Amino acid sequence: MNLKERLKKIANCRWELPKEAKPGMKVPVLLFLSDRLLREVEEEAIEQAANVAFLPGIYKHSIALPDMHFGYS
Repeated sequence: MNLKERLKKIANCRWELPKEAKPGMKVPVLLFLSDRLLREVEEEAIEQAANVAFLPGIYKHSIALPDMHFGYS
């Protein structure tokens, strides 16, 4: 599943992954990324932000900032 293709640009440097992107998400994901950073961000980093949207008690949005990345180095 390519989540980047499901992102909707809602403002300059602001993207939304709707909660319908993955069954069971409780809230949408907001990503704060420029177009350039969006091209460079790993798909797995978006997946992690989407996984947060499943957590019990989450309210309104899962948020990912421009320094998002996948895993640890």
